[in-house]
Order: sequence, then structure tokens, then C-alpha cells
Amino acid sequence: MARLFVTDINLNKNELQNARIQGLSSAPSAPVTGQVYYDTSNHTMYYYNGLASPNGPWVAMNASTEAIQDIIGSTIVGGTGITATYGDPAGTETISITNTGVTAGSYGSQTQIPTFTVNAQGQLTAAGTVNVATALSISGDTGTDTVNLLSDTLAFIGTDPIDTAITNNTVTISAKDATTTTKGVASFATADFDVTSGAVSIKNVNLGTQTTGNYVATISGTANEIEVTGSGSETAAVTIGLPNDVSITNNLTVGGNLNVTGTINSVNTTQVNIVDNKINLNTDFTGSPTADAGIRVERGDSADVEILWNETSDKWTLTNDGTNYHAITRKYTTTVGNGSLTQIPVTHNLGTREVVVNVYDSATYDTVECDVVRTSTSVVTLGFTVAPASGAYTVVIVG
Repeated sequence: MARLFVTDINLNKNELQNARIQGLSSAPSAPVTGQVYYDTSNHTMYYYNGLASPNGPWVAMNASTEAIQDIIGSTIVGGTGITATYGDPAGTETISITNTGVTAGSYGSQTQIPTFTVNAQGQLTAAGTVNVATALSISGDTGTDTVNLLSDTLAFIGTDPIDTAITNNTVTISAKDATTTTKGVASFATADFDVTSGAVSIKNVNLGTQTTGNYVATISGTANEIEVTGSGSETAAVTIGLPNDVSITNNLTVGGNLNVTGTINSVNTTQVNIVDNKINLNTDFTGSPTADAGIRVERGDSADVEILWNETSDKWTLTNDGTNYHAITRKYTTTVGNGSLTQIPVTHNLGTREVVVNVYDSATYDTVECDVVRTSTSVVTLGFTVAPASGAYTVVIVG
């Protein structure tokens, strides 16, 4: 079954790949200008121009190979430095480059660089050679050395405590950093460090003579009641507070209000019965809304699920894995068409342009394709090439 399109298809200059023209044994009825079909009886493609015979209305879209070759041959001409020759009736086109002014031969050598002159057409018109340097002189503390660039090998090697590095054409010579594996010259205070065979170690620090102030050796708390972080060692901070999970064996009496910012767990019941027919969350909140609210289900070892109102996006959302939240969709449906309008606005009042629009034939339930413009957050506009009859199509909008 073919999909029915009731509006033009704009490929926006993209390719129509692997397409096939409709094949018929005879011309289709009620054609329109520009319509094409492939005649399976005589294996010829036709297009409809609407003109009277003999120039229409259906015109074959074929031509002889000879005619096509002659057209191509006459349109290709040579330019400066290029010669184009068309061979008829073979239908071949020969393109060749005009000879240059340079004599064929070998230019350049191990000690010479070839040079050429190029004219405005890109042709080589002259050739020559330029000598290149073959020796390099290096002066140092012990005199001057000459390096033959064609046969000698030049290397820079550093030994302790000298580093050498070559980057592109630059040679860098520098003293080694004392922080590298092979140490340079460094000094250490004997009061704080021991140095043995080049290995450096830190001496023990005596709190009584090399530090100031007092310190506490050990501070401990009571399990499930008081928590202590830090052992009281030198310069270590000690933190005393309540543990994350506080256990109180007997009753807890609170003289003022009990404000709980976390979760309240009740272990003496398996069901909560609420008389009211509505649950009102965030009852003490005033001003512009900022806090999300919802209902979550604890599922033990499996991910929690939740229905959440998202204040940022102003949408009800749902999660089945406790991590990914998706909007809860709503649906609006109606029939369209009055026999006169080709642009039909449909008011859905879903409050968003993020909607999915589907149109189908009200009688056959086949999907049809039309233009869809999300005009506003409450309206979509459907476009048709021909005005549909009254109630001809049904539109379903989900968002």
C-alpha cells in the first residue's frame, strides 16, 4: 500500500537516491504538467507537457547516442596550452597538453637543485640548476671542525650534568634539572635531611625541640553516639560530631519543634491510610516556585521509580530507572477539513511546541502526509495542496 502525500515534498536540494519512476503499460489518466512515468510496454520514459500533438501531451525522454555525443563534442574546446579533438562518428574526445619550452632531460644532482621558469599558462619554459652547500663548519673550544653534509653524520650527545635537545633545526644545550632522575648539584640542611650515596631522606621531627605548641595523642568517641575524625597527631585536625546514623535505644523527647530535612522512615506499619482525596506537597512554600515535587517508590536492590513535577521545565516527568526523567505526554485529537481551506489551524492547548502530529484518513485510517507547522505552543497549522472535504482527515497531537 502506497503512502498518500497531500502536499509537495521539498528535499532541500538533497539527492533522491535509489529512486524508481512508476512503471505503467499505458499513460496514467488525469495527468498534470510535469508528471512522468515509465512505459513498460516499449521501455521508454515519458513526461507530460500538456501540449497538443505532435509536440505533446506525452513526450518521450530519449535521444540517440550519436546526438548526445555530437552535443558533448561541440561543447568541449581547448584553451591555452590545451588541445581538444572530437572524433566523429566514433564519438571520442581527445584532450592533450601543448608541448612546453623545456628540453626533456635530467636536471639537478646531489649537489645541485633544479630550477624552472613557469609562464602564465602554467608551462615550463626554462630550466637550470643552483649549487647547494655541502660542508658545515663548527667552532668550539678545541678548534674548528668541518662536517661533510653528504657523507658525515652529525650528532649532539649530552653527558652529566649537560642535556642536549634538538627541535626542528634548533639545538639546545642546558644543565640538567636537579629534579630529574640523574641529579645535578644540590645541598640539603643536615638538621632536617640525611644524604647517603646521593639518596636523600627526611629525618624524624622531635615535637619537643623542633616544633612549638601542644598536641593531643588520641581522642575517641562512643559508638553510634559520638563520632571523632582525626587521631590527634601532629598538625592533624580533630572533628567531633554525630555519626550519619545515630542510634537511640530508649525514648527521645524533643521540647521544641521537630524539623526533619531528610527522610522519615516508619517501621511499625506497612500501609498509610489517608482520608483526604488529595495529597498537597510543599504546603509551606510561598513566592515563585523553585522546588520540584513528586512521589517516589523505593524498590530495594532495583532502581527507584518516581513521578516528578519539574519546576524548571514546568512539566510532569516520569522515571523508570531513577536517573532518566521523561515528560508525561498528553493527547489531543479532532477531525479537519471543510472543502475550502488548504491551511487549517488546530488549537490543542497543550502548552508546548514539542508535539508529535499524525494525520490519517477518517474513512480508511490510512496515514496521510501534509505540511505541519507548530505555529505556537497552543496551535499547529496543517497545510494541504487541495482543500480536504468536511471531516476527511483526523489529526492526533501528542505532547
